[in-house]
Amino acid sequence: MISRVIMPDLGATGEDVILEEWLVQPGDTVKAGQPLFVVNTDKASVEVEAFRQGVVRQLYVDQGDSVVLGAVVALLADSMDEPLTTEPAADPQPIADPQPIADPQPIADPQPIADPQPIAEAQPVARHQHLTPRRPTASPRDMYRLMYLIRRFEDRLYELFLEGLVPGTLHQCQGQEAVAVGVCTALTDSDVIFSTHRPVGHAIAKGMGLEGIAAELWGKAAGCAGGKGGQMHLTDVSVGVMPSNAIVGANIPIAAGAAIGFALRVEDRIAVSFFGDGSSNIGAFHEGLNLAAVKSAPVLFVCENNQYAASTHISLTTRIDDIADRAAAYGIPGVIVDGMDVLAVHEAAQEAVERARRGDGPTLLECKTYRYMGHSRGDPGNYRSRQEVDEWRARDPILQLHNRLDGQAGFDAAALEEVCNDEVEAAIRFAREAPEPSPAETCRATFAEPRKGSAEERDNGASEMTMAQALRDGMRLAMQEDPSVFLLGEDIGVSGGFGGGFTVTLGLSEEFGHNRVMDTPISETAIIGAAVGAAMTGMRPVAEMQYGDFVFCAMDQVVNQAAKMRYMSNGQVSVPMVLRLPVGATRRGAQHGQSTEAYFMHTPGLKVVCPSTPYDAKGLLYAAIRDDNPVIFLEHKLLYGGKGGRQEKTSLDPTMPVPTEAYEIPLGPAALRREGTDITILANMLMVYRALAAADKLAEEGIGVEVIDVRCLVPLDVDRLVASVVKTSRVLIVEEDNYTGGWGAEVAALMNEHAFYHLSAPAKRVAAPDTPAPTAPALESVYVPSVERVVGAARDLMQGG
Repeated sequence: MISRVIMPDLGATGEDVILEEWLVQPGDTVKAGQPLFVVNTDKASVEVEAFRQGVVRQLYVDQGDSVVLGAVVALLADSMDEPLTTEPAADPQPIADPQPIADPQPIADPQPIADPQPIAEAQPVARHQHLTPRRPTASPRDMYRLMYLIRRFEDRLYELFLEGLVPGTLHQCQGQEAVAVGVCTALTDSDVIFSTHRPVGHAIAKGMGLEGIAAELWGKAAGCAGGKGGQMHLTDVSVGVMPSNAIVGANIPIAAGAAIGFALRVEDRIAVSFFGDGSSNIGAFHEGLNLAAVKSAPVLFVCENNQYAASTHISLTTRIDDIADRAAAYGIPGVIVDGMDVLAVHEAAQEAVERARRGDGPTLLECKTYRYMGHSRGDPGNYRSRQEVDEWRARDPILQLHNRLDGQAGFDAAALEEVCNDEVEAAIRFAREAPEPSPAETCRATFAEPRKGSAEERDNGASEMTMAQALRDGMRLAMQEDPSVFLLGEDIGVSGGFGGGFTVTLGLSEEFGHNRVMDTPISETAIIGAAVGAAMTGMRPVAEMQYGDFVFCAMDQVVNQAAKMRYMSNGQVSVPMVLRLPVGATRRGAQHGQSTEAYFMHTPGLKVVCPSTPYDAKGLLYAAIRDDNPVIFLEHKLLYGGKGGRQEKTSLDPTMPVPTEAYEIPLGPAALRREGTDITILANMLMVYRALAAADKLAEEGIGVEVIDVRCLVPLDVDRLVASVVKTSRVLIVEEDNYTGGWGAEVAALMNEHAFYHLSAPAKRVAAPDTPAPTAPALESVYVPSVERVVGAARDLMQGG
């Protein structure tokens, strides 16, 4: 086979580099990883290695020449006698240029915030075949085949990448195959793994087919995620491969949450989190391990210690020699194993897996291993010495196992390798020939289809409830009806405790037990990450932050994990979770008094709900729990009420009759709170009451105000808002968030788009000033929009703006 050697992108700022020196000549036999030539970029001199074993067939560039990136510089062949059929090309265009998505007509211009009414999921494309049935007692021969298959596939990808045939990026695992295979062959079909930005080896070892992986890397419709995930986000839930994660360490609390869910359902399943040594220095590592340990979750944490976090050696980032030593801090076993010995890894993994299945909790398994390739494409690895690389290559996991099995009955390495080679080439051929995804797929799979819920019920018995009581009742009914619903957060279930930050969960632990009303450490990343993992694997968690401000400690888990998992997996997983956030200024200052809704309204994949009445709070929360999407549920602290809630000094008490039965209020429709003909005021939460008070004052002046409660920001009821504005010709948006970038700014833009020619004056906003929330009452009264400010703004509108 003839292979082209391409001038790789080595991070140079220009479009060409200098080939300083050839280290081989035509006729030389080279091994994979052997330096071929030296390149001078504008940064350094770099050795470029062979990506395969072969004979140098021909050189096309002289020493000292300037070479364009992507140009062919040499050919490798199996022998000097092989016919030369490949010619060099300075600018190869091997992949047919995909049809550009130029202003695609099939997609209607989506409403930017309104419920997109998700398009029906596309019919599934032809799926890849599973590699083998899962067997937790794989033979050494099976392990050899899997390791070789991973190596061959990764090597071919690298070769094709250098030839310009693989779009996107690559993060490869050559050298680390023993970890993936040793661990995954200790698992069953129903166990799940959470991988990293370097997921190919884990995915293949867990049983994922090569065709789906290859097609995903090529961005094709037949890819495991329809081209939406790419190399760093491989998914196949049918074999337990959960969406791999490109955020360092993020999967650790997610895996813990999946395991907690398995334990709550009493299922014989475990979760595995793979991560690198660099991840052990991030907060998610410590929070995730601690939560898993405290809950005795059936999870295995596998640290692939390949000595480098990108290009930084572990000696520069960690003062201890062994990452496994950190397990002692969390009261769990820490095990160190030779990550270049697949049999040793397998034995250690089996012990840890059995420990987890017995209910004895997690294990931290540190596998000392090495990646032969750079961190990602364009990384020549110059931060490592040739001696270091050679020493690790001498311990190659495939070579080690080959030497052990060589000569044993039934082991034919050449035959196994030939089958693997054919399988790899077939997968690559499938990927390159597969069709591109349709442009119509671009916006699909962001949200799950809405569930059909019960209609609103008002006449079958009601009880006076505060907001806190109504929220509690909504959770109680959801938990009674669905055992997959559970609560987690700080101080929510402690006997004799708070019942959460504002008493909303008070008494629920006595009714449902501490497993379903789960107290957690003060670890926001662990709380939200665990909710994400549990939701992805069949639970419906309701997570609470004591204050909405604290969510910023864990924003990655909200905006990169919960919000994106469904899309990145092309709908293979959903994240049906609710995140409850108490918000609003209550004389506690800048870190306990924010309104955070605009942050989440901006993030595709999240629904955002902001109730203002006890009736709405119960019905919306019940609907949010039943929804198959992550829902951010904001609760204003001044609306919880005094009876059954934590009374705030400046709070309202919106107690009202609330049905005692379960009912749903669909997520999306706004609520008309007052009719009028002159001005529309749009508000939510506490500001609804100030808008209504302002409307009373304005009525005395003959101004008719229509007040609409924007109780859902995503999906947003654009039609209803526009219809009201068309009727009144004026719109005033009142919000407690800061003026710049608040939800009111987005709604004002929408009114401009949809009702411009009906407006008698520009849309106007009343909001908090662009400053953090102050503590002093005299300052807070200026910061939070008052009734007087709303009245003044309405008067200005009546006078033309």
